[in-house]
Amino acid sequence: MPKVKVRDPTTGQEVELEPIKVWSLAPKGRKGVKIGLFKSPTTGKYFRAKVPENYPA
Repeated sequence: MPKVKVRDPTTGQEVELEPIKVWSLAPKGRKGVKIGLFKSPTTGKYFRAKVPENYPA
């Protein structure tokens, strides 16, 4: 999977990471967003962030 530029909420830095998992989050009848699960390289904590809509699932 290609890397995505996201903001690490644990450190506040902009980092380029590869998501562990990607899924679509959509309420019924509305257009949704793609969410990715990432692991912080400095603290080791997991966090979720929005990935581009054209990102492969």
